Amino acid sequence: MKILIIWAESINRYTGGSSHFWGLMRGIKSIGWGVRAIAPHYGRAEVTRHKDVSFVPLPPRSIISFTLLQILTVLWLPYWLVKYRPGAVYVRACFLSFLMCLICRLAGVPLIAEVSAVVDEEAQMRGQRQILATILKVFNGLNYRSADGLVCVTPGIREEVIRRGAKSDTAAVIHNAAQTDIMRPMAQKQARQQFGFAQADYIVGFAGMFAPWQGLDLLVQAAKQVIDNSVRPVRFVLLGEGQCRQQLQQMVEKLGLGRFFSFLAPMPYEQVAVFNNACDVVVIPIYDPRKLRYGLSPLKFWDAVSVGIPVLLPEGCQLEDVLERLGLPGTFRPGDKKHIAETILEVLAQTEHYQARREDIHRIVSEEYSWTRVGERLSELCDLFGRRRQ
Repeated sequence: MKILIIWAESINRYTGGSSHFWGLMRGIKSIGWGVRAIAPHYGRAEVTRHKDVSFVPLPPRSIISFTLLQILTVLWLPYWLVKYRPGAVYVRACFLSFLMCLICRLAGVPLIAEVSAVVDEEAQMRGQRQILATILKVFNGLNYRSADGLVCVTPGIREEVIRRGAKSDTAAVIHNAAQTDIMRPMAQKQARQQFGFAQADYIVGFAGMFAPWQGLDLLVQAAKQVIDNSVRPVRFVLLGEGQCRQQLQQMVEKLGLGRFFSFLAPMPYEQVAVFNNACDVVVIPIYDPRKLRYGLSPLKFWDAVSVGIPVLLPEGCQLEDVLERLGLPGTFRPGDKKHIAETILEVLAQTEHYQARREDIHRIVSEEYSWTRVGERLSELCDLFGRRRQ
């Protein structure tokens, strides 16, 4: 069987959406399915050429070019269906997918939409205008009702799309995953040498977007308590980019913590694997209740646990069962800087124990939480929704 992926996000940046795309592609291929993908190409930006990926040429990135992309995904869909003859269509960030559903029904092909966030609420968290959030909410309500299937990355998101009109038998939960052949353990000493990190320090890491809802301000506020109470020197290393980067750097300097923090630019996925190996613990300090109420499944979580590193998450993340299965800590009270500091210190005190278990943790992730498992689950859903379409 062949699946057509229409991915209305750039796949050429060092961000979660790009690694998600390539992981999904590899997961589908690993189960023996054919896959063809469509993605945007903005302006003269460089793109990663791949025999199974075609690009929609667009003007330089802007709201206008993104809107044009949404329209083109609908207008060109009949051509793609004829050219590639897919057994199913899988879309992400296609806000007019309710129109695409009509075309797919005429072709007898099920359309499955990925829902990785409640986008209208996320737009508000980004500081976008209310009118944009309202438009997105209306469109997504139509999309949820129209799709043959919805792949939700958390149970909380599934509950929300059902509340907004999706049928319960069309919405399924498939968590994100890790590319376990890349995100695998290596010697911490070797990883630190590549980055020039001190071998004797504890390293607390974060790799992702510096967005408002990530809660990195909380991590900065908790840092002094960790530094003052650790038996070894501690360094906080934040890898990524985003609208809050300058604000975070200013906060670090204002608190007099400049020598304890490092900010690294985004880097290729293979280097992120080395970065994770260099850390003693990774922290995801989200505390915005609008983000937390639907649960979490960030790629940075799966990438870090795949190399066997403890990842600290806020209570209500809906990943507690995964942490228990892996034998890893732990959760902290959202927004409580004292508790997050205490939790970090508890984990750092057991660094040798967690370092010794890294290969075993990686084995479990490879067996149960890889993109191959995602591909297998997606194939089951495609078969199910395809039978209903017939």
